[in-house]
Parts: sequence; C-alpha cells; structure tokens
Amino acid sequence: MDLKYVVPKVRETFGNLEFASEKSVEHERGTNTKVVSRTYNLFSDKQRADEIEVTIPATAGDKKQTLKIEDRVKLVNPRVVAIGYRIGEQAFTRYNCYADDVVKL
Repeated sequence: MDLKYVVPKVRETFGNLEFASEKSVEHERGTNTKVVSRTYNLFSDKQRADEIEVTIPATAGDKKQTLKIEDRVKLVNPRVVAIGYRIGEQAFTRYNCYADDVVKL
C-alpha cells in the first residue's frame, strides 16, 4: 500500500486557524529564479504547543500581502504528508501540511 497523504478533518484536528506570518519561500533553482511555494505559520486553538506550518503553491499568491496577523483563515484542500528520517540509530517522523490555498473567513 502506498500512503501518499492523509486528508485531515481540519476543524477537529486544528480547530480555528488564524494567520500568523510567512515562514519561508521556496525558489526554483536555475537561471531564472522563480517562486515555487510559500510556507506560512498559522495559530491554532487546538494545537497550542506549536504553530501550524502550511505550504501552498506560488500560484495561490502571496498571503502576507492580503492577510493580517490574527485574521481567521481556512485551508483549501488540505493534506498531511508523513516524512520519515533517521538521525544515527533513531527514527523520526515529521508531518508536513500542504494546501491549495489559505483564504480569509
């Protein structure tokens, strides 16, 4: 069985989401630098220990231009990908959240 991604129940998993900040921008390498995706931090009233990081494609636009801190937002077509890695003799799992867009409520 090939596990490509998990579609979370956003309301139950993350609760209410608010825009926090832009975390990073991924560029395509080459002669013409082009933005491929942007990762944003979101506040969650259920996941309080850390901010939720969500990566969206560059085609969705730059959200720091249209959203303000603490604007309530929702994820469009969210999915969570589990990525396994090891450090020395220990194994770890990192979960990345991807969406098609982040829109203001």
